[in-house]
Amino acid sequence: MSLLIILLLGLAGCSNGGIYEFSGTTDNWEVFYMVDVINEDEQEATGTLKYVGNGPMPETVNSKIGTTLTKMGQTGTPLTDGKAKIGSGCEGCGTFQKNDELEMEIMWDGQTEKLILTDIK
Repeated sequence: MSLLIILLLGLAGCSNGGIYEFSGTTDNWEVFYMVDVINEDEQEATGTLKYVGNGPMPETVNSKIGTTLTKMGQTGTPLTDGKAKIGSGCEGCGTFQKNDELEMEIMWDGQTEKLILTDIK
């Protein structure tokens, strides 16, 4: 009986969907990221990187985002007026959840910054 209760409690923690918004900043970047969890192993994500640094604005950036279980990335993303659109989708992957802290790494012109995106709702 106790095994059944533990199993049910574990399943209750799984997500069946939801929309979560995350953000974070560094000296050079402001990031907004929205994740639409479709089911427990499928999600769509979109967001914006905004360059707020004092140096020359890069033409392109590379980025990685994820948790210890799920990571995604983009290379050669162009900036227009200091902003880059980022996004990804996955099926058969672990999905991001509301209380996750997303680890992001942004690389441009030989520089790298890491930041943590946290839930803003």
